[in-house]
Amino acid sequence: MLNPHTSRLVACALAASAVVAACSNKNANQQSAAGAIDTAAPITNGAPAAAGPAVQVTRTDAKSVSRATQFELTAENFSKFLAAADSIIALQARDPSVRAYLSSNLTDAAAKDADAGLRWLQANAAVTRAINSAGLPVEDYFVESIAIADADRFIGNPAAAPPTPALSKNAEFLRSHQADVERLKAMREGKPAVTVTP
Repeated sequence: MLNPHTSRLVACALAASAVVAACSNKNANQQSAAGAIDTAAPITNGAPAAAGPAVQVTRTDAKSVSRATQFELTAENFSKFLAAADSIIALQARDPSVRAYLSSNLTDAAAKDADAGLRWLQANAAVTRAINSAGLPVEDYFVESIAIADADRFIGNPAAAPPTPALSKNAEFLRSHQADVERLKAMREGKPAVTVTP
């Protein structure tokens, strides 16, 4: 029979083991049970997750991805988004420290912080000022970038993006702004944008 002190030590060890077991990784089926989002799983969908320059969507940005499914593109917010994208590209061209910051790759990082991609974008004061100067909060720029990418995917292949109430409206909006979408793609890829004038 164990003495009271040893019994308490064994009880504490068992409790600690239970806590460790409860916090350990579950198998893939358990992680997605009941519709829960597995924030440890990378977002992989075969297409860019974002349309705007400087935006990197990480595996922990589920809240922004969810918001993007309800975000409706309008002439006003799209115009501000394009102005913010232009400001970021201009800033990147003239500021080597911003260029170095934005060249880091977050999408493969094992980010543990919630909203890691959004927080990373917000952490750079110069980039934040460039986005804000166009009349957008950084969070709206981030979410709109995802919404644009989803709508663009939907235009090319309706089965490639999850159907949401805003998606078909956004796709219809983007159909009349294809030149701007192509310019955004060129910005993301670091290619010079080609402007065609009638």
